[in-house]
Amino acid sequence: KKKKVYMTNGQLKKLQSELAVSTASPSADRSNSGYLDSEDGPLSPEQRAAQKSMQEGKKIAIAEVYKRLRELRQPITLFGESDEQRIARLKHVELTRPDLEEVEGGQKNFMLEEMKKLKKKGGAASSDEEELSPEEKQAKNQAKLERLRELEAAAKTKEDAIKTWMKRVLQEWSMDVDELPEQVVRSVKGKQEVNTFKQTKIYLKPLFKHLRNKTLEKDILRRLDGIVAHCKQRNYKRAGDEYILLSIGKAAWPMGVTMVGIHERSSREKIFSQDVAHILNDETQRKFIQSVKRLMTYSQNKYPPERFSEALEPTCIDVHAPTMLKEVGKMELGGILEGK
Repeated sequence: KKKKVYMTNGQLKKLQSELAVSTASPSADRSNSGYLDSEDGPLSPEQRAAQKSMQEGKKIAIAEVYKRLRELRQPITLFGESDEQRIARLKHVELTRPDLEEVEGGQKNFMLEEMKKLKKKGGAASSDEEELSPEEKQAKNQAKLERLRELEAAAKTKEDAIKTWMKRVLQEWSMDVDELPEQVVRSVKGKQEVNTFKQTKIYLKPLFKHLRNKTLEKDILRRLDGIVAHCKQRNYKRAGDEYILLSIGKAAWPMGVTMVGIHERSSREKIFSQDVAHILNDETQRKFIQSVKRLMTYSQNKYPPERFSEALEPTCIDVHAPTMLKEVGKMELGGILEGK
């Protein structure tokens, strides 16, 4: 048996003071080897990302932090909050905030908004890519695609594998949209395809930021890794199963009375399992999770499976740019779409 150690009040106060000094000025080997933990326990991923940016010399001015917090309608200071914690809170709010325009005026038609922007610009976007010839633009996009494929093959971590696959699919989607004929782009389906691509690209930005900072939740990261692995194998049915677990989840939903008196209902602990509906957490997660589904349907359209049993929607595969290019004779599709 271990002997119990008793301490006097004086020894206890001395030990508490030493602990307070050690936490206020941590040793150099701790600061060099990793991130410093707070008194309440280990730091959250958002606080670790903020601490990393602080160590790299990317400190945001206090006035700028106050201004951005006020724009987000957040309190500029919480009780007992340090400058590092305030910056971490700002980054977390900016990453997970809903669209303020949608909060104030409801969801808007993305297609109408894009048409208004084009009218303001005079009907055409003024960018460096518009000045390039079609051959130069195609060569530039092809070089970018080859570079993304090399990065995808060399990816070692889950975050890199997910990020490079999504960027590669987005680049292929962009190239297919650019190759659509003018009459197809002016049609209803063509306009929907172009605007769906633009919307997906915007909605995936918070996810890319999470993957870059390695702050994505572990269960979401695990599901996304499974989706990407199955899509690479062209087994879209299993990828769809992973997507269902990611978006809706399989947690038990309470039906009827769950608490009667002082006793809990049987199997109540299953309600609070990890497999919850992440799509209901906030608007930002809903948008990038639905955008992942769009990448899945585009990938199935671009690289169809060999058997209908592996297809996500075998009876009605979504129409995307590859199908439109095949209809005009600019692309050949194999698998279950061959000869259709």
